[in-house]
Amino acid sequence: MPGKKSSKGFGFRTLLSFAVSCPGSQISLLLALLCISAWALPFAKAGQSSEPVEVLAQRAEEAEIQGKWEEAAKDYRHILQIDPRSIAALNRLGALYVNQGKFPQGIKYYQRALRLNPAEFVTNLNLGIAYIKKQDYKAAAIPLQRAAAEDSRNFQAEDLLSVALIGQDDYPQAIPHLKRAELLQPRDVGTGYLLVRCYLEVKDFQDALQSFNRIEALDPASPWVHILKGQAYDGLGAYDKAIQEFEAARQQAADDPIVHFSLGFMYWKTRHFHRAIPELETTLKLDPDFDRARLYLAESYLGLHQSSEALPLLLALAKKHPRDYRIHLDIGKGYQETGRYGEEIQELLAAIAIAPNRPGAHYLLGRAYQQQGRVADAQRQFALTQKLQAQKRSSIETVMEAGGSRGNPGQQMGLIPKPAKKAISVP
Repeated sequence: MPGKKSSKGFGFRTLLSFAVSCPGSQISLLLALLCISAWALPFAKAGQSSEPVEVLAQRAEEAEIQGKWEEAAKDYRHILQIDPRSIAALNRLGALYVNQGKFPQGIKYYQRALRLNPAEFVTNLNLGIAYIKKQDYKAAAIPLQRAAAEDSRNFQAEDLLSVALIGQDDYPQAIPHLKRAELLQPRDVGTGYLLVRCYLEVKDFQDALQSFNRIEALDPASPWVHILKGQAYDGLGAYDKAIQEFEAARQQAADDPIVHFSLGFMYWKTRHFHRAIPELETTLKLDPDFDRARLYLAESYLGLHQSSEALPLLLALAKKHPRDYRIHLDIGKGYQETGRYGEEIQELLAAIAIAPNRPGAHYLLGRAYQQQGRVADAQRQFALTQKLQAQKRSSIETVMEAGGSRGNPGQQMGLIPKPAKKAISVP
């Protein structure tokens, strides 16, 4: 759901914050801090200069506003010549470089400031922001923990620390920080969305459902409430309720691909393939690059024994994702249905080469061998299937896993960075 960005300034000597507009509400985004991560601190007077420190600082700030980075940096460095212990100048220089994507230089200045005062709140916060921008979440957590310890009532420190933890997939540790942030700013709906998503990630579906009333009151027109509710009900196995929530989301956002995908997935999951197909086709019209939707569309056609519709989709996917187990498995199923047994065996062997410990391809290969009268080969595959099934039971797919980052409001709203692209199939 695209958002329209707007900025809200509080003077250049304070941290700039930004907001993203979601349907029906303004959501203050903690990661807007990453756009401008400069805090202004009073500049100390020290030494003598032809120009007072105040004049240099004012001129540097004006240069920053105008995007004249080198001019600003020159004046801040001049301040450091006058006062080498100016934490404010070091923070400003750090921000200048970080905002240009020059992370090593920016981080170096923040670290210099911390050597002067290791517990200084603003510098620790800025260093954490720099590491988040660099997507080094493990490094980000350390200064952000110091910032949160220094000022336990600071919303941004708690929220940013939770982002660093989420970036490491450490959802259990992120939850208490998000709960504290929620207490500090109860009307920040972005924090609520992150908290609910963390509950879903740790499969605490009941706590997720209990949190929705507050989010819905803050953001009543957003389909994300219904999407997340649907994800929670799906996790609980309440598929009919999940479908109802995704249908409600469709009424609010008929042009959003993740809404149609979520509904199509649930129809696929409950084997209502004839209802899944139009939803997944709509998803692909709205988002042609959504390959996971293409996979479930092909599998819906297979579910209706329409291999002629499924195979072109699957073969196109195999060209883009040649190492995807599930795609080769599905192509094998399509070939089996059309009597192309030799090609079926080739695809199933390709799937096994990619994931030898997954039982599905072994079972289908056993059936293919059986079809060809290769009894001994079939028995070996069936025995291996039983062995693998005993070792590990496959989990039931969820709409949250299937939707990936597209179904994560934190990533779609810019609350947390999007991860690198992964293979399209799920366990």
